[in-house]
Parts: sequence; C-alpha cells; structure tokens
Amino acid sequence: MKSLLVSLLLIACGLLPATAQSVGCGCDSCPAAVRDPALTASRYQRHTDRYRSFWQRLTPRQTTLQYAGSIGLLSAGVGWHYGPRDQWETEFLVGFLPRYERERVSATFTLKQRFRPWVIPVSSRWEIDPLTTGLFFNTISGENFWSREPSRYPKRYYGFSTKIRTHVFLGQRLRYNIPTRNRLYNKSVTLYYELSTCDLYLVSAIPNSNVRLSDILSLCFGVRMEMF
Repeated sequence: MKSLLVSLLLIACGLLPATAQSVGCGCDSCPAAVRDPALTASRYQRHTDRYRSFWQRLTPRQTTLQYAGSIGLLSAGVGWHYGPRDQWETEFLVGFLPRYERERVSATFTLKQRFRPWVIPVSSRWEIDPLTTGLFFNTISGENFWSREPSRYPKRYYGFSTKIRTHVFLGQRLRYNIPTRNRLYNKSVTLYYELSTCDLYLVSAIPNSNVRLSDILSLCFGVRMEMF
C-alpha cells in the first residue's frame, strides 16, 4: 500500500520515465503538456495544405490575347481551366476601343465562361476542339454608357442597360502541345475563333425579319497560351 502511494506521488511529480506517463489523446480538450506532438503537427500540416491549395487554385493557368469579338479591338487577360478533362474555362479580359468618332478611348472588361464537350487528338502534339461554347459578360467604361436609364428618359423608355451586355458564342480551336524539352513558359499554344451575339441583337432580330444573320454576329480570333 505504502509503495503504491509512493509510485503515484512520483508519477504526479514527473519523476518516473515518460513511458509511465500518459501522453494524452491529442484532442483539444487535453492540456497542452500532455498532447501528442505528432497529432498536433498533423493538424497544422492539414491547415497549411488547405491554405496553400486554396491560393494555388486562384493562380491563373493560361493567358489569352483576342482580336475583335464585341469586347474591343484588342483584349488580353488570364484564365483558369478545371473540371473533368479541363472541359471548363473561366477568363477575365481587359480590352480597349479606339476613339474613332468617340471623344476618347474606352476600356472594356469581360468575364467569359467556356465549355468544350470533347477533344479530338490528331497526334501526340496536335489536338482539335470541334466545338466550344459559352457566354460572357462585357462592360465598357465611359459616361456614355449606363446601367440604369438616366433621368432625362421616361421610365422604361429603353428597358435595357447600355453598360453591360450578355453574349453567347460558338467556336473551334486548334491546340499545339509543346514538347517537354522545348517548354519555357507555356506547355501549349491554342488558336481559336468564335462567333458571338448579344442579348440586345437577339431581341432586335427576333421580331424584325429584315435583320440578317450577319448583322447580329461578331467574329473574333485569338491565341491562348496554357502555362500549366
């Protein structure tokens, strides 16, 4: 009995070997002194891995340069591809409209969502996307464009915004996969074209038989460079 009491006293004072002491379960309810360091480190690693993974997903994976297409004379931006077989793409583009008959140059901003249903491999280096489709939203800087009707117009006189346009498009692409030994900044280069139209053009064309298809379609050409 007396020896048992002595043993308990030594354990409480920490004088017995660590194997005779409880190392705790590693849960948050255990005192810090008895938590399992391995479990604490594991939780820390999971937190940091999730943090790094979040910011890695936000890193742009491709760059795009586009000519025309109802979003400015020339536009450039970054994008992301994701989903099964990278079928989905999101791009943010900034472009400009020359002055022409306007008072000043205008900037354009575009958010584009693209879907490619399938890919046709031609060789180990070449691929064809026979169909790409999607939509994009475009806005133009400047006081001549508004999201709400100015007070000088009667209420619901126009019924639409001149500031933001919604577009739908169809297109095709040709992709070249750069050999690994020749890669510098990008792993592939893609050429594409797209035909698009916007909500305002569609609303104007449906009741008006005099509007031709060429009047409401816009053509663009572009190059897309995939980094990883």
